[in-house]
Amino acid sequence: MQYPHDGAPRRSRALLLTFFGLAMLALLAPAVGAAAKQVKKKKNATVTVMSRNLYLGADLGPAITAAGLPQAFDAAGQIINELDASNFPERSKLLADEITAAEPDLVGLQEAALWRDQTPSDLGAPPQGVGIPATNVRYDFLALLLSDLKANGSPYKVAVVQDEFDSELPADTDQSDATGGLFGADIDGRLTMRDAILVRKGSKVKVSDPKMGQFVTRFEPNVGGIPIPVDRGWVSVDAKIKGKKRTRGAKFHFVNAHLEAFGDPTIREAQARELFAAGGPLVTKKQLIFVGDINSGSSKDRIGTPFPGDPGDPLAYNALVNDFGLTNLGARQTCCYSGVNSSTIGSYRFDHTVDHVFVKPRIRQLDAFVTGGDPTVTTPSGLVASDHGGLVSELKLKKKKK
Repeated sequence: MQYPHDGAPRRSRALLLTFFGLAMLALLAPAVGAAAKQVKKKKNATVTVMSRNLYLGADLGPAITAAGLPQAFDAAGQIINELDASNFPERSKLLADEITAAEPDLVGLQEAALWRDQTPSDLGAPPQGVGIPATNVRYDFLALLLSDLKANGSPYKVAVVQDEFDSELPADTDQSDATGGLFGADIDGRLTMRDAILVRKGSKVKVSDPKMGQFVTRFEPNVGGIPIPVDRGWVSVDAKIKGKKRTRGAKFHFVNAHLEAFGDPTIREAQARELFAAGGPLVTKKQLIFVGDINSGSSKDRIGTPFPGDPGDPLAYNALVNDFGLTNLGARQTCCYSGVNSSTIGSYRFDHTVDHVFVKPRIRQLDAFVTGGDPTVTTPSGLVASDHGGLVSELKLKKKKK
């Protein structure tokens, strides 16, 4: 016996189920593909950088403008007294708190001063003096800051540091010629200016190839009739962020510099041009991040009225931006209190910009802010962290080139 129609419904149902399954797969395929692409897509790496001028602790102007040796020795005494009053061991804790809160991967430091002294005075060290160099450490700004960062649980290490201006003068600290040696000199005071780059321990950023250099163009004032060259310069590192499952790797070149604050503005303009001259630290095929105190800025960033000789003229800034093609990021008013005692700052607030974060080529800035801009945040003795503000910038880097 045959049942001719018994298999037909079964075959029809099988065919319908097959067609239904294929249709569902067709509908789901784009979604699955999109999901796969979404999982595979990686984000660009980010880095947070900071520029921080620590303030050397005193105004060097009186020594620079001294008419003769007696006036120079008196001025040096005033500088030492002002240095002590500006109390870097206290201020360092505020600076460390700023850095700890901002968590920058890299910090460019300016005016990381090393102050040394010698008692009694032997009339200074050559080439300006006749004695031996002072070696007793009065204040080591870099060591104090690193110690306070470590105490905060936010340790940093020095990637590169450079000694620059280094000069020693006899100092009449009690302003009395009746005590001390020649012209009342009680001690010898020695200042070594330094620029440095710090890298946060545990950061995803790894650095290599530290380099440094000093500018050929420099300010050379006569202090009491004795010419004293003011050496300034730059420090740099190559940096790398390793790629991860969901983050691309990145490579960049990081430079920190401090241009001249005194003298003719064309001095710092010439120094800026040295930075991007052939073989200069800003000349690189990598992504470039350049931070520092260039003592120059765009007139658009100024909200106050400049005074004669005020650092902040646009010459060096224009050379870097207009002639070399840097992009300025994070420009905010960061300058400058007349000192670090809150009682003398009064109602003044930062009104122009000399501290900058520059990049080349243009990369995206995710965030930028100024630290140290509130003069009511003080040490127990009423001191602010620095006469400058710190400038922090979070950047999204471009894809690493193979």
